[in-house]
Amino acid sequence: MLFSCGNESDGYYDADDPHIDYIGRFNFSNPKSVSFDWSGVQIKTRFSGTSISLRLKDGNNDYNIFIDNRLYKVLHTNEDTIYTISTTLENRQHSFLLTKRTEAIFGLALFEGFILDEKEKLFNSNSNPIRKIEFIGDSFVAGFGSEGTSPDCVFDRETENNYITYGPVLARKLKADYSIVAISGIGAVRNYADSNIASLNPLPYYYERACMNETTRWQFKGWQPDLVVIRLGRNDYWSSPFPPRSVFRTGYLDLLKKIRVVYPNTNILALCGPIRKDPHCAYIKSAVLEMQTKMKDKKIKFLKMDLKLDPKKDFGCQKHPNASGHKKIADLLEPVIRKWLKW
Repeated sequence: MLFSCGNESDGYYDADDPHIDYIGRFNFSNPKSVSFDWSGVQIKTRFSGTSISLRLKDGNNDYNIFIDNRLYKVLHTNEDTIYTISTTLENRQHSFLLTKRTEAIFGLALFEGFILDEKEKLFNSNSNPIRKIEFIGDSFVAGFGSEGTSPDCVFDRETENNYITYGPVLARKLKADYSIVAISGIGAVRNYADSNIASLNPLPYYYERACMNETTRWQFKGWQPDLVVIRLGRNDYWSSPFPPRSVFRTGYLDLLKKIRVVYPNTNILALCGPIRKDPHCAYIKSAVLEMQTKMKDKKIKFLKMDLKLDPKKDFGCQKHPNASGHKKIADLLEPVIRKWLKW
């Protein structure tokens, strides 16, 4: 990739400036206009001066903007292509972090760089996490309804905030960078409310993509996580027709094998729950056992999350976890992972 050093005279810095860090899946095919859509992707840098603006083509997604490690604003994109974040900061160096609240179903975004005060500069973010985690899953992982005020509210884009879901919360506890591959309503083999026992495009269909809405393949070798956490299966069995055991188990096992091929040395944690009475937990456990025995895979583990969420306290929109519910899940997982991996 060719890097631009920016234009100090007018404060314009392109998306390929070496002082910009990208965390999560991005498509760098056009380094001046970087595309992305997965939940939770992050853009980090440091900058000097009193103002900062984003050059961003979007219109459908929302973002958390952190300046100096505090939430500065929530950015709701529209038809604009330049977004002024602030013009009144103290005249010194500042840290900047953008995190994507919304998921890929809201569409693709193009990041083209920053605008600073004239003659001001970007600097390295000084971000040095000691670990990397990839989270794979459905609406629980994406953050569907996480900002909702009750289980009865109707989901819209403003109620989704991936930053407060259990994956990012857990990653911050474990001092890890993270990547999210999650789609609401997605299944391992059958998506929510599909009339067939197997869907044409379940999660494995999208797994190798840099962006859900593009076909460019993600370059797995460039980002090898220490841990992959999978939470899939509830949508497969939310309503009939249910996938037969052989169909679900084969599809889930194929996904595990695919993950092992692209991440040969990564630990894999396959989750089910929180508790619900359907058969996917037993099928996932069986698939993991096959990996452990027949494939001799010593870096994979199954966990049934025996956790009950309080509908009044822990649910956001449409009975999905809110910040409290996600924290409970993260708190459950943290000691399990620390003990297993000696973290």
